[in-house]
Amino acid sequence: MFSLSKSFTKSPIFTRSIHYKQHRNNYPKVNINDVTLNKPRSGFRKERDPLLSQTVTDTLFPNTAIKAQYVEQGKPVPIKYRSNSDQIARRNYEKFQEEVALGEAHFRVGEKKVYFPSGRICLLRPNAKHTPYQAKFLVPKSMNKMDLRDYLWHVYGLRALNVTVQLLHAPFTRGLTDYARYRGPQLKKMTVDMQEPFIWPELDANLVESARINTENERKVIEHKTGTNSDLDKPLEAYGGMYKQPVLPNAFVSKKLRQIGGEELSKYQKEVDSKGDKELVEKFLGL
Repeated sequence: MFSLSKSFTKSPIFTRSIHYKQHRNNYPKVNINDVTLNKPRSGFRKERDPLLSQTVTDTLFPNTAIKAQYVEQGKPVPIKYRSNSDQIARRNYEKFQEEVALGEAHFRVGEKKVYFPSGRICLLRPNAKHTPYQAKFLVPKSMNKMDLRDYLWHVYGLRALNVTVQLLHAPFTRGLTDYARYRGPQLKKMTVDMQEPFIWPELDANLVESARINTENERKVIEHKTGTNSDLDKPLEAYGGMYKQPVLPNAFVSKKLRQIGGEELSKYQKEVDSKGDKELVEKFLGL
């Protein structure tokens, strides 16, 4: 037997070896007025003057004014401002204003004459993103922007300032006899910008209600015609029904009561038959 020395029995405790997480309630209290937060990092970048091209904002054709600003400051003019695009745009703009004032077409009119076209052009209700100065049409796939612009001008006198095209997939449809689905041909829609606004008139509430009732009746008729088995005998409220089945009382009779009632009914039937036979025998014998 031997004993450990005092130095081995009690080892020194180091703070570093203690795994202790202090609770937030025991944090030292600090006065918020004595705390200086870091200043926001603003002003450390060098603020530059705006570009000369950004200073021109009050003209419809800024290229000429921007070019003059660069020449006045003695700086080289950028390549995109050296062209004469402003002169062409100004000339086209003045020509457009003149044609609008005279009531003429603002575009080159097509030379090919078309009588009674077979294509169908439908005016659609606008989407939520459209403004009153925009109209949406469903057009054939063979029609392009120029055709629609020419068509609207000659038929309705509508001036289409801008035309955008959208090609959409047709919705899926299912066959009546199978579960396969397929798509129809693509849908082509065009949106035109107009000179004057147009707002769709609100529909009458009675007209909407009558349309809803007619649609519901048509759905019931189709369900009745395509029905099978017992669905064919169901009455149809749309037009009175092809066959109105009699309404019977829904009374439940147990098997035992049905057997007792059948026996009594058979006895009564025998008595009725025998009574008739007795009357004939008595009439024959003269009793």
